[in-house]
Amino acid sequence: MISENEALQLIKNSSKYNHAIMASQIMEELARTLGENADEWKIVGLLHDLDHDETRDAPHQHGIVASEKLKGRLPEHCIHAIRAHDNRTGLKAESKLDKALVASDSLANLIEKMDKTASELNVTTLRVELESASLKKTWFKNNIWQCEEFGVRLDDFLRLGLDSMKEKRA
Repeated sequence: MISENEALQLIKNSSKYNHAIMASQIMEELARTLGENADEWKIVGLLHDLDHDETRDAPHQHGIVASEKLKGRLPEHCIHAIRAHDNRTGLKAESKLDKALVASDSLANLIEKMDKTASELNVTTLRVELESASLKKTWFKNNIWQCEEFGVRLDDFLRLGLDSMKEKRA
């Protein structure tokens, strides 16, 4: 299993570095809430966009290239979550980990899109943005709503995401 320091080294020059940190914070807190392996989920959050810069012009390969690079360095269920986190690959998110990564990735994207710090946001502002006309991509909304498929109500998931970022930056 790749350590947190190794994962950080792998993504240190990525254009998605800050996004990966945000996603990993959400994943770590979500794992704790659900009684899952927080270290493992955090690493998956850190590495899920490892290939983003390299697959920018081939989005159907995003996650697949990363999973090939990580083979043998992460458990297979972690590799599958990374492969399946982007719907353009055609792979389906099946497990709790898979769905948690899809939802956490999209929540981190939503928070980034709002261009505010976590302390400036609350559940209501996130919910309004999630339901706004500016989010025309229904798949994006559906990704976040997947939290309910692994047993976390939407408002609780939004709160957990915000709280995970506030705690780390305090």
